[in-house]
Amino acid sequence: MCLAFALTVSQPIFCLSLHAKLTGVNGSMTKTSIRCRLIFTAILGIVLCRAGETNAQLIRAELDRGFARSSSIAMTVDEMLGSQKARKSGEPILGPGYPALWIAEVQFKPVRFVRMDVTDPGTGVTKPELVWYMIYRVIPRDYTELAGNERGALLEKLEDPTIQPQNYIDAAPSNPLLIPRFVLRTDDAGPPLEYTDEVNLQVQQAIFEREFRQRASGLRLLNSVQAVMDVREPVSVDDPEPLTKASYGVAIWRGVDPNIDYFTVFMNGFSNAYKISMNDTGEEVVEHKVVEQKFGRPGDSFEQSEMEFRVLGDPTWKYLPRAAKLTVPNRDSILRNVSSQLADEE
Repeated sequence: MCLAFALTVSQPIFCLSLHAKLTGVNGSMTKTSIRCRLIFTAILGIVLCRAGETNAQLIRAELDRGFARSSSIAMTVDEMLGSQKARKSGEPILGPGYPALWIAEVQFKPVRFVRMDVTDPGTGVTKPELVWYMIYRVIPRDYTELAGNERGALLEKLEDPTIQPQNYIDAAPSNPLLIPRFVLRTDDAGPPLEYTDEVNLQVQQAIFEREFRQRASGLRLLNSVQAVMDVREPVSVDDPEPLTKASYGVAIWRGVDPNIDYFTVFMNGFSNAYKISMNDTGEEVVEHKVVEQKFGRPGDSFEQSEMEFRVLGDPTWKYLPRAAKLTVPNRDSILRNVSSQLADEE
């Protein structure tokens, strides 16, 4: 367990396509380079094992003002290596790897709702609604800080040119994007229902005034379109005021079934980590890394109270399937680092 840190989505597929286009693999390797890579793997394992033993604290900002949970950050050695590691046929591909790989900490309040009159922008008709929402904030993080005092040695190894796939094409013309998307899925008996967060400026303003009141000087509460932005420089765990670098947002769901007792919120877009594998029928499956948080409440369509919402357990990072059409030539050989694998076997 020392290599997997349980310490706290740019759309991942776009990043995958771009990464695959920009990445090539050396056709051959010398015995010296192979030896260097084997030594690198061993040292990296030792570095991260030590980090797991000596740096057990979570990499997260202190929770305050109603923010009840933090995703913190979680990253494994395999995820950091990405296409630097040769992967055999049948083994899942992880990417994009250091330094293209990024992740953010997501802090959030429990789901709440607000009763208000909502005007349909198309018809102009106003009617009362019960709108569900969740306030969150995002802090970009540096996953190499998981190594604690061994971070310098970790960076030296991750930046080692002898194990980096070679880039034969120009660098990416723009920065990756953080594109948040929140999906609420019902977990009661029967077929699950899914609600995707939506943009409604009228509801957004009402929630802003309710949640922040006089404490909102200079603060912007972003919807999922306004929150699309370039991935910023990571905020260090040593930063004394990490919340000054956070961005705040709100996920809004309308028309949620009032009788549901259990539901899960999936927070997409806060890491560009991806996984490509084959299912039992031989079909290619693309997954992206998301934050999952479960909730519970006694369903009641007659006398609803937001005090009934309960956060069940802690948030977790996991890989979930997503629709993707991958058209990059030779991507499997490139992302598996096949040439390096063959060199090891010689």
